[in-house]
Amino acid sequence: MKDELAILLEAMRAAQAELAAYLNSSDPNAELTLAKLVGILERREVVRATRLLRPARPPTAVSELAEAS
Repeated sequence: MKDELAILLEAMRAAQAELAAYLNSSDPNAELTLAKLVGILERREVVRATRLLRPARPPTAVSELAEAS
């Protein structure tokens, strides 16, 4: 799990850097920035890490109440 978290943290840093570059640019290109963000988030290792860390099924209010009682 530690490796997956590191992969996602690095993807987040890379995405933040791209957004910062876009916001600080004198000639921003939204289309290029979006393509770069998609490229970061669609990397095989990022998608894999996300899937491994995602719960098998999202908790619902009913399941949370059942666990609490």
